Amino acid sequence: MVSPYENLGDERFWRSGVAKVNPGKVRNIHRPRWAISESDTIVTMGSCFAQHIASVLRERGLKVPFFDTTDNIKSQTYSANYGNIYTVSQALQLIEEVSEKRPVMDEFWPLEDGYVDAVRPNVFAQPVKSKDELSGLRTKHLAAVRRAIDELDVLVFTLGLTEAWILKNSGRTLPVAPGVVAGQFDPELHRFHNFTHGEILADLDALCREIKALRGGREFKLILTVSPVPLTATYEDQHVLKSTTYSKAVLRVVAEEFVRNNEYADYFPSFELVNNPAAKGAYFEANMRSVRPEAVDVVMSHFLAAYLPGATAMKAKADGSSRASTKSKSMDADCEEEMIEGYEGELNINAFAGENLSVMFGDSHLTATYHNMVERPEAAGFGFAPIRLLANNPIQELGVHGFRTFIFKKEHSNFRDFFVADPQDLVIVGMGFFGDNIVRAHGDMRPEIEQRPREELTPVLPKVTEVTQELVRFYALKLQNNINLAARLEKFTAYKRLFWIVSPDMTETAARFRLGDEFVDGGFYKTHKAAYKIAFDMWADKLARTQFILHPWDQLCADNGFTKDDYDTGNLGNIHCTPAYFDPSLDELLRLQQS
Repeated sequence: MVSPYENLGDERFWRSGVAKVNPGKVRNIHRPRWAISESDTIVTMGSCFAQHIASVLRERGLKVPFFDTTDNIKSQTYSANYGNIYTVSQALQLIEEVSEKRPVMDEFWPLEDGYVDAVRPNVFAQPVKSKDELSGLRTKHLAAVRRAIDELDVLVFTLGLTEAWILKNSGRTLPVAPGVVAGQFDPELHRFHNFTHGEILADLDALCREIKALRGGREFKLILTVSPVPLTATYEDQHVLKSTTYSKAVLRVVAEEFVRNNEYADYFPSFELVNNPAAKGAYFEANMRSVRPEAVDVVMSHFLAAYLPGATAMKAKADGSSRASTKSKSMDADCEEEMIEGYEGELNINAFAGENLSVMFGDSHLTATYHNMVERPEAAGFGFAPIRLLANNPIQELGVHGFRTFIFKKEHSNFRDFFVADPQDLVIVGMGFFGDNIVRAHGDMRPEIEQRPREELTPVLPKVTEVTQELVRFYALKLQNNINLAARLEKFTAYKRLFWIVSPDMTETAARFRLGDEFVDGGFYKTHKAAYKIAFDMWADKLARTQFILHPWDQLCADNGFTKDDYDTGNLGNIHCTPAYFDPSLDELLRLQQS
């Protein structure tokens, strides 16, 4: 018997195309209709997620100009100051204004210090002083959009939402409900609408016709994507999960149908890459909505490989500086929709910080610890200070500030600086004990970058099968600086108690990528960890006030000593673990605090 599924490619089957594949490197997920030339002018438009696409393309040296005024604006994320365009209706109406087929929008919402534009309320850094000035800026904006349309070769449009609010008097579609960013909601003036498949498809067809007309009939290329970001809230009388599923399903079908009927259009599967079940939810932040930087890296690596094959992603900047790093810097998109739920408090991890505080301070492992801890009621008594986000170095200032002053870098202005007037407990996370520091004792360890071979990412550990005095002595010497830091914290800080949560071991998947199957399967790491533990105990006994919290490795680790893949982030080579890994250690911390 011959099956029609015989001899199909691996990507055609769930097991070989998804379940058994690293979610960061999904093979054959997209076959582009055409390539993008390095000389092509790219214009981006759409929902919040499109901001990430624009930023990364610019960082890679591609031609993504900014056509609009730069005065008093929050960012140059898009190609012009239209901000987030969540619906196709909103985009179509903008282009109709540009082509003078629709009256220029003159709906301005008052704020305490001026006015904002109702169709781009989150664009300006400060409210504009007068309606006349805002009207003038809108005229300049429409001219900038016309230039962008005229010069573009490729338009990347991210479909975001089906739900919208509409001005009854003009039929103008708004990006956000009145009263969320500015303005006041009035049911007599504003109405809710959930766009259907047919409406969105018709709007998309009209949008592309209008763009082509503005270009004098010249063709262009269109790349459609669907935002993977769920709805913050729904106005439909149903669960937000149902509304999110409806919205994304409709948008995905619209994109598919439009692309099948128009050769100049292509669909890129950013939605599928981020929502890939093989990632096990690791591509979203703890709120299960915000997309993590690692996810954007995955999306853009596939995008560049599809449309710009070769070395374009590593192209140098115009000033000659290197673009060797292919990692995204920040995934904090300006998103009006998040304001519906008041996410300012969540973005500011120290929004609840008072004067009488316990402080949790640490390296990159603090991120997962924080996402776990912030769900607990005890988090209200903590201030969180990731060292990489700080402008000051509390360790260097120990003798002056006593580890009580925490000042964040300007680019992390959504984090509140704080000073601890009445110190309670100090909790250190990571910062040099166990986990990846066992590996780092043998040399430098770098973040996973595809272009580097394994031996440049991770030092080689000797394949030892027994704990020797020489190996214990080696780790004892490596631990001395870390123990000295703990001793200085005891001496110079006024915190009532000191706790130190040690680093986790990397997962089996990460270890196989970095150290190789032979090292992992040989059980050599368990020997290293045993020797490290002996050296650690020798030093830790000399400390007076520091209580170390070691993870229950018998529960969390496999027989080879590495963390079980249950806690893998889904990003190959990532040495970190998911927040769930820290459940036992945080339980122990809270128990010790109460004792």
